[in-house]
Amino acid sequence: LAHTKRGVVACVFDTSDRVQHMFFRHLDGNGEARWAGVIEDLYRRMDRLLGKAMENVDDETILFALSDHGFCAFRRAVNLNSWLLQNGYLALTGEATESGRYFQGVDWNRTRAYCLGLSGLYLNLRGRESCGVVAPGAEAETLKSELIRRLSGLQDEDRGDTAIRQVYATDQLYRGPYLGAAPDLIIGYNEGYRTSWDAAVGKVTALVIEHNPKAWSGDHCVDPVLVPGVLFCSRKIDRDDPGIEDMAPTALDLFGLSAPAWMDGKSVFSS
Repeated sequence: LAHTKRGVVACVFDTSDRVQHMFFRHLDGNGEARWAGVIEDLYRRMDRLLGKAMENVDDETILFALSDHGFCAFRRAVNLNSWLLQNGYLALTGEATESGRYFQGVDWNRTRAYCLGLSGLYLNLRGRESCGVVAPGAEAETLKSELIRRLSGLQDEDRGDTAIRQVYATDQLYRGPYLGAAPDLIIGYNEGYRTSWDAAVGKVTALVIEHNPKAWSGDHCVDPVLVPGVLFCSRKIDRDDPGIEDMAPTALDLFGLSAPAWMDGKSVFSS
């Protein structure tokens, strides 16, 4: 910072992310007491680092500290491929009740929807998937609406909790030339829930919802309203509800440059 007289210094600290993934179980009382303060201690260390950065801030300098998301517990794992099988949207070959990784054993000619990765659900769309059976247009839209209705508010019967808070149609969230590469639906899991490790790699298992036993006990691949990021700024901003998409236009604005028309967001400072 002392050697940068003009320009931008950007630094990413990802330890706070990794530590929360691995130590969240100890924070929420389900782990060992000796590790309960690890996350809080790390935040204190990050605050001290921010204080050092503030020493280099003058009237011609603006300091931002931000995160792209928050965190919550990951106690229960949801396999939507198993739910899809049990509810007639996904089919397996022969008499199988489970599949291998990456859909080994899935009968694509009788499968209308599938789950892969974290929080994404796809239709087996004709003309896009190699063995697609769902016609684009009215049939696909009807299926999406049905899945949104049935999966939003999905209950964890063993715990009496809501596993999925809300399901979102991707075309209602995003726009642009790469929309076709996105999942058709985004699953907004509730606090404490996330896509299962098996569902992430395309497996169909016996249980729809099960306990997460792994050390990876915190996550943020849930409904985004539950894990908002933070934004701190050394100068008062003029936006009531800024988003991370506003940061690039803000940086351009501070240097007197106009944001390209295709860029989402706008400056957090009034013109």
